[in-house]
Amino acid sequence: MTDKWLVLKFGGTSVSGKDQWQTIESLARQRLGQGYRVLLVCSALAGMTNALQHLAENAENHDDGEIGKILSRHRQLAADLGIDIEDLLSSAGQQIAAALQSITSATAKSGYLAGIASLLPVGEWLSTRIGERYLARKFQIDWVDAREALEALEEDDLHGRRAWLSARCVSKPDPEIQQRWLRKAPLLITQGFVAEHSRGGTVLLGRGGSDTSAVLLASRLEASHVEIWTDVPGLFSADPRLIPGARLLRVLDYDEALEMAASGAKVVHSRCIRAAADAGIRLRIGDLGHVDLTGTTIQRRDGAPRRGHEGIRGVCRQGQMAVLLLQNLDTREQVGFLAWVFEQISRMGISIDLVATSETTTTVAFNMLSNHMDEDILAELAARLKQRCAVTVFPHCSTINLVGRGIRVAMARMGSVSGFFADKPLLMLSQSANDLCLSMLVHSRHADELLKTLHSALIGKGLDKKTRSEVFGPSWLELMGADLPDPPKRK
Repeated sequence: MTDKWLVLKFGGTSVSGKDQWQTIESLARQRLGQGYRVLLVCSALAGMTNALQHLAENAENHDDGEIGKILSRHRQLAADLGIDIEDLLSSAGQQIAAALQSITSATAKSGYLAGIASLLPVGEWLSTRIGERYLARKFQIDWVDAREALEALEEDDLHGRRAWLSARCVSKPDPEIQQRWLRKAPLLITQGFVAEHSRGGTVLLGRGGSDTSAVLLASRLEASHVEIWTDVPGLFSADPRLIPGARLLRVLDYDEALEMAASGAKVVHSRCIRAAADAGIRLRIGDLGHVDLTGTTIQRRDGAPRRGHEGIRGVCRQGQMAVLLLQNLDTREQVGFLAWVFEQISRMGISIDLVATSETTTTVAFNMLSNHMDEDILAELAARLKQRCAVTVFPHCSTINLVGRGIRVAMARMGSVSGFFADKPLLMLSQSANDLCLSMLVHSRHADELLKTLHSALIGKGLDKKTRSEVFGPSWLELMGADLPDPPKRK
């Protein structure tokens, strides 16, 4: 057995049924047969984190019936797999009760957040323990705790939501953990989404954090590459739920994939891609229901793109955006005005997605979801900023992003799109300095129409057949002929 590691990551829909676990079993056998040591990184069952989040939000008056439903769903999966997990369910029930008690009894914000961080990953603990018990009938397998290998970086603000719910981790190779896990079985399984707090306890890596976990663990183990198995074949040129003619992207470099993920493509998280780029780890995304289909590979690009390989790769929508329009008569004459604005935003632990300035106005846009913001937090921020300027709040917005090398060239082909804005306001237009992304901020009610208009006008036009076959694969409609399911509904 080689000492070379391979990491396989499975999302929530990929661990939720008997058929999926049988496919995981087959993939594990194949990869072990290829001589790898294999680490399986698993998410919670689909929808489980949302159910636990609802419990956390109603901790004071939670319904025990909700806990029963969570445990019952895992009991049914275990029955389908032919294994007994009553001891695991008992332990999970105790973990949930203890976490809810921590949330309700917390006297400090850090204690409250620590309680949430211990509650939400119970789903990952259960799914991986079930997987271990099922696979143990066919393999030598050990369950390992991801927190042994992943330690969160210490943040300046130990009480902030990001420090507990969207932590960053050390990602450099760890010879000690490599040797420790080499002494275990050649097949290991662990939970995604979690890391160890620098002062003890559990922190989370943000929603979608299991992808990030897989890459961080691969970096710690110096793994060959990471395979991310989900319920779609890979990244597409647009959301196939809205545009069935969207084409599969066969290969992307890290920068292109990162822009797409940050711009709203939901297949793989941007933090995962950034971690992969930092470590130079190749990612392969595939559909667990159709393992023979060629998916999307994300890897380092060597040299400049070949002629004809520049161009728009995707049109992405990023929803749940909020926009603040800050109006002041002499912004440029007020030394330090923008610094003051950014300081107020920073003090609330909020990151800015887009910003634009003019003589009298400054426009800033935030992603409400990634910033863990609600309407109350947005209102508080607006109130702070009203000390020095007039503030107009646009709470329901979306960003439509064009992603690909050569954005400047693509802009010349957008003449047919300009008429779209004749009766629909464009709140902001922003081009990235790296010539990889052009962002258009609009009201959410106009976003889908703009997405379709742009994709029709720009994707694939002017590409020769070789480029189309090397970069753009079949459309979703063409893949439907391979009996693919409908794209999963937007969450």
